Amino acid sequence: MNLTFRLLVTCSLFLGCSSDLPKSEVKIENGVLDLSMYSFSVNPSVSLEGDWKFFYQALPPIQDQTASENFLKLPNHWNETKYKGSVLGGQGTGTFQLKIILPKTSEIPPLALLTSEQDTSHAIYLDGQYLGGAGKVGLKEEESTPEVKTTLILLPIPPKAKEVTLDLVVSNFSHRKGGPWNDVLLASYDKAQEKLTARKMSETMISSILLFVGIFFLVYYLFERKSSHAFGIFSFSLIVLLRNLTTGERIILDLVSLPYPIILRLEYISWFWTAPILTRYFQSLFPFDFPSNTAKYFYRISIALTFFLLLPSVYFTELASIYPLVFVSNGIFILYGLYKTFQNRRIESYYLLGGTSVLLIGALNDTLHAEAIIHTHYIGPLTVVIFVFSQVFTFGNAIKSNITQTKDLAKNLISINESYSRFVPQQFLNFLGKADIREIELGEQVQKKMTILFADIRSFTEFSEHLSPKENFDFLNAYLQRVGPIIRLNNGFIDKFIGDAIMALFPNHPDDAIRAAVQMQIEIRDYNEHRAKSNYQPIKVGIGIHTGSLILGILGEHERLEGTVISDAVNLASRIEGVTKLFGAEIVISADTFIEASESLGFHYRLLDRVAIKGKSDSVYVVEVLNGYEDEKLEALVAKKEDYTFALEAYRRHAYDEAHELFLEILNAIPQDNVSRVFLADCERHLAKDKIDI
Repeated sequence: MNLTFRLLVTCSLFLGCSSDLPKSEVKIENGVLDLSMYSFSVNPSVSLEGDWKFFYQALPPIQDQTASENFLKLPNHWNETKYKGSVLGGQGTGTFQLKIILPKTSEIPPLALLTSEQDTSHAIYLDGQYLGGAGKVGLKEEESTPEVKTTLILLPIPPKAKEVTLDLVVSNFSHRKGGPWNDVLLASYDKAQEKLTARKMSETMISSILLFVGIFFLVYYLFERKSSHAFGIFSFSLIVLLRNLTTGERIILDLVSLPYPIILRLEYISWFWTAPILTRYFQSLFPFDFPSNTAKYFYRISIALTFFLLLPSVYFTELASIYPLVFVSNGIFILYGLYKTFQNRRIESYYLLGGTSVLLIGALNDTLHAEAIIHTHYIGPLTVVIFVFSQVFTFGNAIKSNITQTKDLAKNLISINESYSRFVPQQFLNFLGKADIREIELGEQVQKKMTILFADIRSFTEFSEHLSPKENFDFLNAYLQRVGPIIRLNNGFIDKFIGDAIMALFPNHPDDAIRAAVQMQIEIRDYNEHRAKSNYQPIKVGIGIHTGSLILGILGEHERLEGTVISDAVNLASRIEGVTKLFGAEIVISADTFIEASESLGFHYRLLDRVAIKGKSDSVYVVEVLNGYEDEKLEALVAKKEDYTFALEAYRRHAYDEAHELFLEILNAIPQDNVSRVFLADCERHLAKDKIDI
């Protein structure tokens, strides 16, 4: 709020600097301006308001100065003026004459005449000599050329002159009203130039502000199509920008040369549509407070008036006598609607009501001034800036509120996504090409080569029988809290929990799965030490790993979906985990995984055998990872690895006596080698003519 107030004060001061220069108390009476006692060094300018001698349908030089005793108080139009027994209309040419008695001081600065736009062309004469003007004046329409612009003309006053005669000629054949309705200022040339520059600078600054605001909110609207607020400010800024460019100093003419009829029509379009666009803007914000039927009435009037602009200017300018009533009515309707928003405590209605009230006061003043009903100054540009800043402030508060809500929503969505990711891993969504679980649809799937890890607690059924339901859940959660992070740390993710078993996927490389399995076994040993301190039974976990092609996808029906993995590779990984129970091993991997594993892992392996897997017609080779064991056992197994290889080779040659002797030797050295014990028992069965069926 403080920032907005400062901006408004700054704009007020700037535009205040562009107001009229200090004016003297000198008055024009009966066509004479007496400046004999005047000092331009004290008061740099004189506003030439007063009774000028008026000659209708006459051009300088006026031969008979007594031909007219008519005086017209300027600034004013000559419409409805009685002249030689007739009442004048708006068409024709008038010469306004002023006798100026110059200051007696010998030091008179170079003087200039600053003449604002008149309806609709004007010329300046000094002692019968043409000095310049806007357009071309003439006694007939075909002799004149309409043009509206401010002129700054240096007056060539003779050095010793005591008085001069100034003629202001105005021709009008294009507008409903004719005459010098705008200010005429006599000032030192420097001060007059300064004033004209200040006017154009203020209008240029306001146009720049409106253009910037319009572009900003247009871009915002293009990115946020639902923001009617943004589009409304853009539309209003655009129409007010058009009005600012085509009125006052008409700075659009400094950018592009346009004929008078075009300029006049653009001015009227901006006038006809300012209030309806503002109405539409507020109606989009507060539809319940602005009756649509009444608003449509004003839209239709503006559409009809716009079509009237196809007529010649002398006809459509007659609308200026009617439209102020419509304009005021529209303004009252806007204020009424905003008052209702204020009563209903709509968001930021206080600032909207205040800014709009200031805007409508400025618009009413400028309308009455343009119609010469009152003689003030244009304050519309200042009130527009005040209004725009009030809207920007309101919009800023709305954005701030939206940002706060968006942040809160984002936090909630992040929390929800994090919660969902605990049920459906984010990696699973990524493989399906989805960033959000809401994008998931039934039947979506993707095929990819991955490494599958199955981990299962040995004899969990018997183990859990001694626990209560709560103790079962507490135990499983404590176990999973330890092994789950290891899987994620090694670039894997848990696809699902199957009772006490874990199924995890490693999309990058088999090394990740093998490394995770070894670290899991180390963590389980630490966990068992913790359980031993509480007199809890230790647990053993078997881990099976296989690498192959699989399909990730969404199964289920429309009311119940589940992400899952389907393939023969998944089944094989599960069966390999079962092999760990058969051999009493901790980590067993398939030959496919072993072949793709990197030597850089530095792990030790030993071939178990070619075994038949349930559900597979062909037997597969499986390999044991030794690094899952405690260090003492690992060192012993590595030391006997060569002996184990010879024993296994003899076993595969069916040399069961030799194999039996070698496995027995290994067991004598390493009694806890469960794999050698399995092969030893099988050798004994073969020797006893029993065939092992695994």
